[in-house]
Amino acid sequence: MRKIKLAVLMIFLCILIVPTLSANAAEKVSDQTVNIESVKPTVLPKPPFQYYMSKYADAGPTAKKTVKLSLIKKSVKNLPFDQSYEDSAEVAAKEYTVPNSFRSIVGNLPEGTPTEYRGEILVRAIKGKNSVFLVYGQNFGENRYLVAMDKTMTKTLYAYDFINYAYSPQYVKADYDYIYQQIQWAYEEDGILYVSNSHRTYAKSSKGMNGYITAIRLSDNKTLWRSAALVGNARSFEVVGNVILSGYGFTAEKDYLYQIDKRTGKTLDKVALKDGPDYIGKQGNNIVVYGYSVVTQFQIK
Repeated sequence: MRKIKLAVLMIFLCILIVPTLSANAAEKVSDQTVNIESVKPTVLPKPPFQYYMSKYADAGPTAKKTVKLSLIKKSVKNLPFDQSYEDSAEVAAKEYTVPNSFRSIVGNLPEGTPTEYRGEILVRAIKGKNSVFLVYGQNFGENRYLVAMDKTMTKTLYAYDFINYAYSPQYVKADYDYIYQQIQWAYEEDGILYVSNSHRTYAKSSKGMNGYITAIRLSDNKTLWRSAALVGNARSFEVVGNVILSGYGFTAEKDYLYQIDKRTGKTLDKVALKDGPDYIGKQGNNIVVYGYSVVTQFQIK
C-alpha cells in the first residue's frame, strides 16, 4: 500500500514538473529566435558616389567577359488602377509581407521573425537563396539596418548598418528631407552581398548621386564595386547568371531597365521603358517590370 501511495505521489509530481520544464524549454527557444539585439551591426564606411571597382573584384585580365542578355520585349500592358505590383505573384515569390498597422496589413512573416532591431521597426523581409534579409528603419521611408538570418529564424548570420550610404556628399539643401537613400533590395551569392540604395525623388535633389548597386564581400566587408549612379531605384532587382537586371526612373526623368555586370558593376546595356520601374520579377524565362501604370514583359533569349 505504501508503495502504491509513493507511486501515485511520483506521478503527481511529474504532472506538475513536466509542463514547467516544457514551458521553460519553449521560452528558451523563443528567446533564441527573437533576440537579435546582442548582434552588433558592422557600420559600413562611406561609399564612393561614382562608379568604383576595387582590385579584389572578379575582373582581372584572365576573367571571362560577361555577355549581356538578349531581351525581347513581349508585351506592354496597362496596370489596372485598382491593382498594384504588391499583389503580384512575383512579389510573393521574392519577399514576405511585413505588418503595417497604418495600412491595416497583418503580414505573413515566418514564426519568430524579429519585428524590431535597435529601436527600429521591420520594413522589408526579402527571401534569399539560403537566408532571409530583414531590413529595419524608423519608418517605411527611411531604413538603416540589414540583418541576414537563416530561414528558421533561429540564427543571425550577419548585420550591417548602412547609415553612411544615406546621404550623398552634395545635395540641394531645400530637399534634404527627401534624399535619404534607403536599402531597396539585397541578394547574396558566393559570399558577396549585392544591395541597392536609393531615394524616391528627383535625381537633381542629390546632384545626380542616387540609385546605386554595391557589391560587398562578406568575409571582410570590403566594397568590391559600386555601380554608376541612376541605375537602380526600383524596389527590387533580378539576377540572371552574371547579369543584374535593375531599373531606374522617375517623373520627368528617363526610365530604363539596366543590365549590370555582376562581377564588375559596369553597365552592359539599357532598354527604355514606358514609365518608371517600381518592381522587377521573373516568371520562368521572362523578366517582368512593374511600372507606375504599365507592366512590361521581356523574354530572355
